[in-house]
Amino acid sequence: MDLLHRVLLTALGAFSVFYALVKISLGYWKRRGILHEKPKFLWGNIKGVVNGKRHVQDALNDIYAGYKGRAPFVGFYACLKPFILVLDLKLVHQIVFTDAGHFTSRGLYSNPSGEPLSANLLQLDGHKWRALHAKSAEVFTPANVHKLLARLTQISARIQSDLGRESLQTRNISELVSAYSVDVMASMAFGLAGQDHEEFAKWTRNYWADFKLWRAYLALEFPLIARLLQYKSYAEPATAYFQKVALSQLQAQRRRDRQPLQTFLQLYSNADQPLDDVEIAAQSFGFLLAGLAPLNASLGFCLYELARQPELQERTRREIKRTLEQHGGQVTAECLRELRYTKQVLNETLRLHTPYPFLVRRATKEFELPGSVFVIARGNGVLIPTAAIHRDPEIYEDPERFDPDRFEEEAKRSRPPAAFLPFGDGLRGCIAARFAEQQLLVGLVELLKGHRYAPCAETTIPMEYDNRRLLLAPKSDIKLNVERID
Repeated sequence: MDLLHRVLLTALGAFSVFYALVKISLGYWKRRGILHEKPKFLWGNIKGVVNGKRHVQDALNDIYAGYKGRAPFVGFYACLKPFILVLDLKLVHQIVFTDAGHFTSRGLYSNPSGEPLSANLLQLDGHKWRALHAKSAEVFTPANVHKLLARLTQISARIQSDLGRESLQTRNISELVSAYSVDVMASMAFGLAGQDHEEFAKWTRNYWADFKLWRAYLALEFPLIARLLQYKSYAEPATAYFQKVALSQLQAQRRRDRQPLQTFLQLYSNADQPLDDVEIAAQSFGFLLAGLAPLNASLGFCLYELARQPELQERTRREIKRTLEQHGGQVTAECLRELRYTKQVLNETLRLHTPYPFLVRRATKEFELPGSVFVIARGNGVLIPTAAIHRDPEIYEDPERFDPDRFEEEAKRSRPPAAFLPFGDGLRGCIAARFAEQQLLVGLVELLKGHRYAPCAETTIPMEYDNRRLLLAPKSDIKLNVERID
């Protein structure tokens, strides 16, 4: 009985300590006197998100809609971790642009010594990020991005062979656009030839194989302990494969003379102050992390919306065909600049189906909001709910409607500068955003110029999102009827 009594007392004591720690964590915003939604025990403000019952963008949108106008920001809890959820577009603009120097960190976990590929622009912070960002900015200039266009158009030609010559077929659009995006990533981020893309595609599906949300959460909360325990964010066989490919391609390209500019590897290795090979491999992996899934989803969502509105699809196709005819059938930089309505279609897709439902920052300095009593403390995590902003009816009238005219020049000038942030912006925005837009445009040109898309019996209407993912993706593959146009 004494032993049982001790066990019960120990268990009760441990539970009491645990309960007290949880209550202290969930009392942060109350102690600060900051307006916030009352958190649920353990789950904070994301109950239902962790178990996949709802998407994180819905949780953020509920609080954004409920508190907007009452304060420039509110307190928010992701489980036990407190964040500032920004509600005011002026504050968004300050964080992203005018006062970005106060918010240069994302607060993500990285461990370059134990997991070298985590030393990428997406994950690094502090002086290491600053040095890497400066070198990367010299690499991803508009001129260099334009030089990559010829290779990108070569890769996109595979879309036509994938579609075949059938006059009418039902196709898995998600698989179709994924094949294009994987080809782009394999060729341009890792320098692989076409015959090696099958194995590459396999590893792009497996690098999250060992992911556990609770372990990732603990690594974010206790990064020093995670590094001591050598916690790894990605499956080791996958990162070993990606690192080996990048290093071997870097060595191979140095043995070739006077080769045309075709890959990110060349951009980095030809820089005035080049990174070492492992650092370049980490950047290639970072582009895979940040770009593959969002660009896949965006092209799929775009075809889905155009299939549902055939008149918009025809207008887009007419512009594409007319512009190609004016440029001798070649997709040039000038040709892409002239595809104004096609760009509007892509931007409206990114607004309605925002690939990154939120942007994350961490305050590296205390920031006092001008003309107010509000202060963002050093170390506070900051969430910018981009998907909620993109669906705000005060900014975009009838926000659930797909309307590319929202992105005509006059309409854009009527909105605040921070009202559209699909890939972030400012110091910690996507450094390859120009290339991402180029990839989407080239892919859409190839998909639309010779084929018409329409819903089929297997098309999910309305669109349902995969609640198990942080980034926006369809719950099931997008399937459409595809008709060949002579």
